[in-house]
Amino acid sequence: MNLYNIYKITVIFMSDRFKYNLRIFIIFGILFELMTVFYNPYAMKFLERIGGDEFDFSLVNSTKGIIMIFTTLPAAFIINKIVDKQKVTAIVVLSMAVIIMSMFFVPMLPANYQVISFIAILTLLMIPISIYNISYQNITGEIFPQRRARVLSKRSIYTIIFTTTVTITSGLIFKYFAQENSEFILIYRIFYIIAFLFGLIAFFVFMKLDYTPTKSIEPIKIKGSFKKVFKNKRFTKFALSSTIFHFGWQMGWPLFSIYTIKTLGADEFWLSLITVGSAIAMLFSLRIWPKLIERYGNEKIAYICTFGMAITPILYVISKSLIVLVIFASLSGVFTSGTITVLFSDMLEVVPEKNRIIYVGYYNVLTSITLAISPFVGHYFYEQKGIIYALIITTVFRLLGGLAFMVRERSERKYKLRSEDSSL
Repeated sequence: MNLYNIYKITVIFMSDRFKYNLRIFIIFGILFELMTVFYNPYAMKFLERIGGDEFDFSLVNSTKGIIMIFTTLPAAFIINKIVDKQKVTAIVVLSMAVIIMSMFFVPMLPANYQVISFIAILTLLMIPISIYNISYQNITGEIFPQRRARVLSKRSIYTIIFTTTVTITSGLIFKYFAQENSEFILIYRIFYIIAFLFGLIAFFVFMKLDYTPTKSIEPIKIKGSFKKVFKNKRFTKFALSSTIFHFGWQMGWPLFSIYTIKTLGADEFWLSLITVGSAIAMLFSLRIWPKLIERYGNEKIAYICTFGMAITPILYVISKSLIVLVIFASLSGVFTSGTITVLFSDMLEVVPEKNRIIYVGYYNVLTSITLAISPFVGHYFYEQKGIIYALIITTVFRLLGGLAFMVRERSERKYKLRSEDSSL
């Protein structure tokens, strides 16, 4: 057999393996997102129905960040030493499903303990989520070393189609099958059981990925790892820009819930419409962003998308009715999909293959720190000046994030030009 035939067989094998993994990757993505969609979009509304207030909305987001700060990096070093990262990730998904299932029992507790118990469960859920994020991102980078933006886009397109259908259905269920608060609570409890079942199936599907475990030849040790990681200038510039943006991005999360639920009085049906509208916009735009990323690069698209996301709080401010909010929230989904895609793609591009998971761990710690702080900053402005003022301040912080990505892109472009000139 000559070298050409060996090369041809290898290409066919790699192509078949790529297609197989892409199919499993998409199926898992659908199942995982369906598990999420049965509890996450309505989490704040459920919290309100059991007695939660505006402070609890901000507390939920901040405690998530605090937990991730202390769990992400240790998890990264531990997982980096484990050969079979696929099995670890699958077990983490299963543990997430079990914790979500525990929400079923919250309404059975005494009324005084329901709010704090639900917040505690959401906080506890962040432990497996933080581990899942770094492990899943690392495996994605290994299985799909090329065409990541297109892979992530295709996965998102399929997951959005399924989650949108389920979200519409769940919204209609709330609208037509629940009148009293107790009836709404019963539907939530049924949804938590369904979420657990999807998580269970996702566990088995993820184990079917054709993944060959790899182990770092020279794994980074905890001592001195910070200095080694942030010696990488490309990673440092990206991490700094993304951290600044995440502060403004996460600052708006509880404020959007407060404005939508408390100010405009949205129920589960309206929340489903907002989610669906945004998802539809994301579905169409996901066909465009990967092509733009491949054409113009991650750096340029990153600042375009983050600048675009800066207008979202302003769109909320000028939305004086739920119908208008549904329309504007849908439009914001265009830039949200681009931001999610490009930040993931950009991160995987700037981190080296060796010890990738440690770099991802440090990056996630930075964004977790902002998540622990920014919701309380937003709540402070809300308490002092009101929801409109707080949303406007959020826009300012998001604009700073977009500006940071723009400065980074200009810096990278100048560096490449100098490198080209020096080589002549």
